[in-house]
Amino acid sequence: MKLVVIGGVAAGMSMAARARRLDEHAEIVVLERSHYVSFANCGLPYHVGGVISDRERLLLQTPESLRESLDLDVRTGHEVIGIDPQARTVTVREVATGHEYTEQYDELGLCMGAAPITPQLPGHDLPGIHTLRQVEDMDAILERTRSVESRGDKPLRALVVGAGFIGLEAAENLHERGAQVHIVELAPQILPPLDHEIAAPVEQVLRTAGVQLHLGTAVEAFAPAQGDSLTATLDDGTSIEADLVILSIGVRPLTELAVAAGLELGPRGGIVVDEQQRTSTPHIWAAGDVVEHRHTVLPGEHLVPLAGPANRQGRVAADNICGREVSYRSSQATSVVKVFTMTAASTGANERQLKAAGLPHTAIHVHPTGHAAYYPGTSPMHLKVLFDPADGRLLGAQACGTDGVDKRIDVIATALRLGGTVMDLEELELCYAPPFGSAKDPVNMAGFLAHNVIKGDARLWYPGDSLTGCRVVDVREPEEFAVWNLPDSQNVPLGQLRTSFDDWDRNQPIRLLCAVGFRSYLAQRILVQNGFTDVAFLSGGSVTHRAWFPTQPGSPDQPDSPTQPDSLENPVTPTSSSSAQAFGFTDATSAARTLLDVDCTGLACPGPIMKLTESMKDLNPGDEIVAHVSDPGFAADAPAWAKRNGHELVEITPDGAGLRAVFRKGGAVQTAPQPRLTEAAQQSKNSFVVFSGDLDKMIAAFIIANGALAMGNDVSMFFTFWGLNALRDPKAPKREMKPMDKMMKTMMPSSAEALTLSQMHMGGAGTAMIKNVMKQHNVASVPELIQSAIDNGARLIACTMTMELLGIAESDLLPGVEFGGVATFLDEAGDSQTTLFI
Repeated sequence: MKLVVIGGVAAGMSMAARARRLDEHAEIVVLERSHYVSFANCGLPYHVGGVISDRERLLLQTPESLRESLDLDVRTGHEVIGIDPQARTVTVREVATGHEYTEQYDELGLCMGAAPITPQLPGHDLPGIHTLRQVEDMDAILERTRSVESRGDKPLRALVVGAGFIGLEAAENLHERGAQVHIVELAPQILPPLDHEIAAPVEQVLRTAGVQLHLGTAVEAFAPAQGDSLTATLDDGTSIEADLVILSIGVRPLTELAVAAGLELGPRGGIVVDEQQRTSTPHIWAAGDVVEHRHTVLPGEHLVPLAGPANRQGRVAADNICGREVSYRSSQATSVVKVFTMTAASTGANERQLKAAGLPHTAIHVHPTGHAAYYPGTSPMHLKVLFDPADGRLLGAQACGTDGVDKRIDVIATALRLGGTVMDLEELELCYAPPFGSAKDPVNMAGFLAHNVIKGDARLWYPGDSLTGCRVVDVREPEEFAVWNLPDSQNVPLGQLRTSFDDWDRNQPIRLLCAVGFRSYLAQRILVQNGFTDVAFLSGGSVTHRAWFPTQPGSPDQPDSPTQPDSLENPVTPTSSSSAQAFGFTDATSAARTLLDVDCTGLACPGPIMKLTESMKDLNPGDEIVAHVSDPGFAADAPAWAKRNGHELVEITPDGAGLRAVFRKGGAVQTAPQPRLTEAAQQSKNSFVVFSGDLDKMIAAFIIANGALAMGNDVSMFFTFWGLNALRDPKAPKREMKPMDKMMKTMMPSSAEALTLSQMHMGGAGTAMIKNVMKQHNVASVPELIQSAIDNGARLIACTMTMELLGIAESDLLPGVEFGGVATFLDEAGDSQTTLFI
């Protein structure tokens, strides 16, 4: 048997190598038009950027090595210009000499791949305009960049047209060489395989790095400019001068040979093949970017120009050529890309594709950390899972983040390939140790939420849904609400919800939201079980909403100023006076010195701002704090916190899996308008009456109190009746007690650690579960919250009348607790603009 393969690289070399392993006696000829038959196509951008310094490492095999190891007759620089299916011959031209000859075959493999799309714009053939598909393309780009860099008079100016995977990899690597990079993309977002809310955080990373994005725009023409540079004119009137242009707007299958030979093409322009990779013509097979295949999720045939499917298709074709019955059933387009510190990945169908195909689907969003939050080096990811609402069958998944994104998408891709459901995601047992994952893996968490949706235990609403006629309730803490909120929303912290809804209309639609969806899910369960008939919570919380609408009108982080930059949603580095002023501050007049390096990694909101507030107290004006934060929402919260407290945000930049922020105490002159703060954020003093001894209510009381302290407010807390049990000191000295006092003590919790839930205590199991959930999410325990409040200046006042009634002595309570009566409380409340009864 003689097998001739047209084209090398992924599909062609897989077909030839597999055929040799199955048939030692076959004659196998590979005809490759370029000079490189086996190279790492996906590594080309990284050699441009210098990440892969040795060019030879991209050249995986040579004709000589393939002859030696596999006895393959590989001919580079040989272009096939015709196929005769009846005679079973191909006509070949030697590129270097123009000599033509005929090669006979018994079986023919078409693996020509795809070619970059090059729009025929005015000036498209000017020097300096390139594509990046072959080794020769890479060499030409490097020659151009080195020529410009050698002049030394200015940095390389690069324009990348197209924001797909190759375009973004090229942009990143050119930036790493020191180039000034612009990206032009016709679509309103980058990364077409992703839905908008997952692509948006990657856009933030690009802007943070200094890459200029021009989304929803197109290049109209190229023209020569000064020297050997050129100018690109965009359809919005913008002109960009560049030394180098890389066109990365997609690829088209190279089917000219197939068309001339009479092979059938599909509706998307690729060669039609069956599951064995046979074409419509006997003895001709095809694989790789040139063919159409069934999609795992979507109806119809699709082009999936990825290396993984190409390699597998080439192997399947070889198996069938050699007499084995093997099928390639479908492609699901699993893909991943690195963009600076961010990783983005997807599998299956995205939501736009599902809508276009008319397939019923539901989406859920979760934001778990890549590994245990208390272990350094992680941050929350954006994970979206799409599934059939009827049976839970997986339809697709997307994620972006800095830690563990690829392995989560790989797990879901495996489940999707095997026909799995979101219920299967719940049951997956995945490896866990703090540096690698969590006891409840992000994949499990997505399965839990999705199954809750199917069962009806959870009901979601999404960014863009109409809120007309709805009561919109934000159950975050006031400190979070003050930094960002939806217009016309009502702030009712979760801990206060049970005492706040008595006068609400139980038939009015209620739409809940929080930061990532967990607290609003708890709120939904509370309301549904109290007779409310139409309750839903925001999928993914404010994190997802702010990705959809990064400049939400009317929110506190988007003041009414035409000059307000969109950088409050994006980490920025004010390195000059003008950029600092654009951010809202001028530079301090005196040089500052860094005194503190504060580790806030693993802390959830409002943990970072509480730790910063505590750290700032002992510093002098002009001193600095360098904070390392893993919570991505801190990029938006940091400017609001700094303005609120009169500090200067010097810079905030990506740092590994999180952010690095530098704050300077005092001395900053505000030049931008203050954000519009809600009434809850304008208080200078807050007082509390803590009557309840329930764990959940005590958590809420002290989270609010610590948040208020972090925002610079004075706080006084008056503890009476059962609330006093939270102030009991577990290390209190023993003392003589009256029989009645002893009996009261045995009936009461011994300390804050012994408090139980108001609902779902379940003989201790529910309380233990909540404590464990708090620990996993880095929420401080009640004893820790109490001590933090004391350390930050809160007045904790024990009601002396209640102490007498319950037989509590001063020595029974924690150090730092004050003692007073009704007059003390009323005096404190008289100075407060907000008094909370818990």
